[in-house]
Amino acid sequence: MFLLLAGAIRAQIDEAPPVRIDVAYASSYVFRGVERAGDSAQAAVEFNRDNLRGGLWINQPFSQGDTREVNLNAAYAWRPADAVTLEASVAHAWFDDVPGGGVKRSLEAGLNATLAPIQGFTPGLAYYHDFRLRADTVQASLARSIALTKLGAFLELNFFTGWVSGDDWRPDAPGPRRADSYGYWGGEAHVPYRVGPHSTVVAGLHYADSFGRSITNGPFGRTGHGKLGVTLGVNLDF
Repeated sequence: MFLLLAGAIRAQIDEAPPVRIDVAYASSYVFRGVERAGDSAQAAVEFNRDNLRGGLWINQPFSQGDTREVNLNAAYAWRPADAVTLEASVAHAWFDDVPGGGVKRSLEAGLNATLAPIQGFTPGLAYYHDFRLRADTVQASLARSIALTKLGAFLELNFFTGWVSGDDWRPDAPGPRRADSYGYWGGEAHVPYRVGPHSTVVAGLHYADSFGRSITNGPFGRTGHGKLGVTLGVNLDF
């Protein structure tokens, strides 16, 4: 699913619109270093009320051989201290046309901590547990926002690295459990440009890679390493 910038949780509390709709094209869909689909259309709707948010996210690949995904998610954010923002989340995803089959859905809960900026950089640390895949993920991130004064916009940068360990990557397949652990890293750059009172155009560049992943026993996805992709979309807020 989508990778949020480390500062997004803090913005969620401060200025999230009541309703937000996102529509985008993505040249590849990469989740935690593993490419799940190539060229895709992505759409999301998110509802916000105070510190609580919930929404639906869809990835529809253009190729029939790629995995289609629907994700229903919710989260609650709060500040236990001025310099720390915490967000507890839960997400239920459904998959269709998974290569090799063996997994129809996942259920994951997580806790994300975002610190106040340190010399312009915003560090974050997150932990996720998937109950169906019996997988644990630890991810560290570092974000920075750079003002593009002449354009009247910002360049949003985010760098991340993580480690995933799963004991049952194909819970719906017969036979013994397929266990695997791997690491991943990457970075992304977004330029959101406001074009109207309720509309923003967002262009993005993404790179991610993984290491140590087993093709047969690890999480589903395409083979290969080092995926570079672009995104172009529109955000509507109400």
